[in-house]
Amino acid sequence: MTAVQTGNERVPENLATGRRWRMVRILPLLCLLPLLMGLQPLVVENRDHQPLTGHLEYLKEGEETQTLESLTGPAMEEQWKTLPRSGANLGYDQDAIWYRLILTNDQDRALERLLVINYPLLDDIRYYRLSPAGELLEQQHTGDSLPHDSRVVPHRIFAFPLTLDSGDTQSVYLRIQTRGSHQVPLQLWQPEAFHEASHLEAVGRGMFYGMLLLMVIFNLFLFHSLRERSFFYYVLSMASLLLLMMGLHGIAFQYLFPEAPTLHEQVILSTSPLVLLFFCLFADQFLKLTSTMPRGHQLMQLLAGMALLLLAASLVLPYGLVTRLTVWLSLPVCIAMLLVALLVWRGGDTSGRYFVTAWLALLVGGVLWLGRLMGWVPGSLLTEYAIEIGAVSQGVLLSFALGDRFNREREARLEEQRARIEALRQSELAEERMLDSLSHHGLTGLPNRAMLESRLNEELARVAGAGQGGLALLLLHFRSFDDFNKTLGHENADQVLCQLSARLNELALTLPDRVMIEETGGRRFAVAHVEGITFACALRVKTRAGMIGQINRLVSSLREPVAFRGLNLDIGMVGGCALYPDDSHDVTSLLRHAFIAFDQAGSEANHVGFYSPEINPYSERRLTLMTALRSAINNNQLTLYYQPQVAVNPWSVCGFEVLLRWEHADYGFIPPDEFIPMAEHTGLMGLVTDWVLENALDFARSLREAGSPVSISVNISALNLQQGDFAEDVVAKVTQLGMSPSDLTLEVTETATMVDPKAALVVLRKLARAGIRLAIDDFGTGYSSLSYIRQLPVHEIKIDRSFVMDMDGNGGDATIVRTTINMCHDLGFIVVAEGVETASAQSLLQAMGCNRLQGYHLGRPMPGDQVIDWLASFSLSQGTAGSE
Repeated sequence: MTAVQTGNERVPENLATGRRWRMVRILPLLCLLPLLMGLQPLVVENRDHQPLTGHLEYLKEGEETQTLESLTGPAMEEQWKTLPRSGANLGYDQDAIWYRLILTNDQDRALERLLVINYPLLDDIRYYRLSPAGELLEQQHTGDSLPHDSRVVPHRIFAFPLTLDSGDTQSVYLRIQTRGSHQVPLQLWQPEAFHEASHLEAVGRGMFYGMLLLMVIFNLFLFHSLRERSFFYYVLSMASLLLLMMGLHGIAFQYLFPEAPTLHEQVILSTSPLVLLFFCLFADQFLKLTSTMPRGHQLMQLLAGMALLLLAASLVLPYGLVTRLTVWLSLPVCIAMLLVALLVWRGGDTSGRYFVTAWLALLVGGVLWLGRLMGWVPGSLLTEYAIEIGAVSQGVLLSFALGDRFNREREARLEEQRARIEALRQSELAEERMLDSLSHHGLTGLPNRAMLESRLNEELARVAGAGQGGLALLLLHFRSFDDFNKTLGHENADQVLCQLSARLNELALTLPDRVMIEETGGRRFAVAHVEGITFACALRVKTRAGMIGQINRLVSSLREPVAFRGLNLDIGMVGGCALYPDDSHDVTSLLRHAFIAFDQAGSEANHVGFYSPEINPYSERRLTLMTALRSAINNNQLTLYYQPQVAVNPWSVCGFEVLLRWEHADYGFIPPDEFIPMAEHTGLMGLVTDWVLENALDFARSLREAGSPVSISVNISALNLQQGDFAEDVVAKVTQLGMSPSDLTLEVTETATMVDPKAALVVLRKLARAGIRLAIDDFGTGYSSLSYIRQLPVHEIKIDRSFVMDMDGNGGDATIVRTTINMCHDLGFIVVAEGVETASAQSLLQAMGCNRLQGYHLGRPMPGDQVIDWLASFSLSQGTAGSE
């Protein structure tokens, strides 16, 4: 039997003859259809799948919505165009497109086929199947904008089953509209072959997804181990890419959210910019652009920011616009990452080489895939799977790169760990030295203050437990060590200090009642190095006399010169001692009181002072008064008293000295010699002087208005003379109150002028030029340098009261006063004598020619409201002594 060749099959001759007869029967119809429809029917062949090349026509719907009836009429035939391929790839065309296909079955049996659109992202598909007579046999409405169960064949892509009887001819119309890329790759499949191919494809895609998932897990492990952000960003980029590809393939819609097409759409829109975002961040971290290429870092941050904005925009902008923006943003991201990696590679960093190789694989795949989406590249197996191939290649290469970095960094960490172990081994000895330094002085090696306090606490607890005895803490401070530093140099001075501390410890160990501060490891110390050049030792007090005797022996031995490099160095020393429980109740107060004692010990014969509350300038009372003084100034709680000054010739009241008084609410009367030093110490002296001047000048003005014009004398401090604008302030106050400058006398001590002689001289000259009278107070008790006083622009000299009070019974004091008066007169000064307490002293001073007198015999200090009455009584006395 002869065989006839038909397509890819060989059939018997009688069967071929039967087919020829069937062709004869349908020949009129085949001849008629091209005329009616302008389209060559596709003869369905007996093979797995069949392309539709040359048999598919399309028509753009345009602005007017077309119906199936309007398209099947003869008037529309001229608008149909034949597609040269098996499907359309029109890029981002949002118009509705109609497709037409005529199928005919020339075989002697019915054929079942699947018309497959191998692209899952089409929004709206309307499928129509018509008989030769134009009767609608079947219609379907599906698309990824509808739930997944709207599809006749439950598959990730779109498949429409059709059956053609023997000799049957049918027409298929498709109306497709989408907001994304308009791709309609059509094929005709045998159902069994399609499902078998789908199964194989699912296995391949599953392997692809599995590889991406393995990369995610592997790099997540690396991130957990190394805590390097590049691994974390890579994990996020691969996870986003995996979710994006599942969405683009239709797998996510089919299995994850088949009833939520809107969610499926949003996942695709969101994961696209997420992939770009995490790729930019990964490139920035992996290539370490912050240090290797700052401008590249800025570029990656900019692109990442744009991807983040696009991610936010995907929530509100239309689908088609977002997808196009994503495609356009992908181009600069790809180019930028490739360019930056090339530059890093060129700079010698191997990370750039790995990155360029890996990124090129994904870049080529991405460009081919995007080109197919945009319609620039024809669809093929390579372009359809380009991004999967590129992603896998990139993932493998980058995983190798990250693994290589992991190994290198692990080796670096191991090396670092070995170095740390070695350092720890070396530091074990150093740790002992460090611990020793925490309790010992670094230079002398003696126990330090912390160790001393710990030992004293133990000893105080022992004494308290015994209920008898006591403890003496002796601080010894070596003087003039600054001279040794300057003369011998710091290194030699340190050696002297070490030698001296060792000698002090040896002497302290010989004392029978010494307290051992440390006695471990062959080291015996009875002395601690407290600070600088101050040392301490402690003695158990059995009897006070015995304790003092041991201290005296120790101090006497220390006075012996120290031999150093042929020199015998005399070491000055001062000591302070505090006792427990007599004057101190804990270690803190014991140390504090011992420091106060040696601060006050300069005048002691043995240079060791013993603490008592009377010598403590840091008492609670003093701290309270220092705080309250400012409040007293601001609230006018200070008071001015006025002591008269009497001119001898003629006998008259010439002025008043202003005396400041403070009556505290809790402590009562506070003498000026207590609170004035406080004011100087706390920076309040300027406020005190301002308050006194304003109130004293105001009082003088009230006296003038009452008809008793007299001058007033105000004491100023050395700190006032160091104020550059003090003279200007005084003159401003005098002028403001309408007083004459000559009505004010400022009294300053010799000592105050010598604190800063140059500054004092400048201020005093300004005051003198302004007409303010100046007086030297307490003359004879300070420097008494007439050569310096002669340079000062002063008008008065006030002889200190210590010479005047006993001059009527002490010839020596009388001689000093007489000499001072004569000398000052010769220099042109007015002389004022303070402390005139008796009539005989007044008579002697008048006989000596003293110009003015001041004292209790003439008038006591009085408040301002008593001055007018006192002046009246003084006038009535006609020159006799003022009332007391």
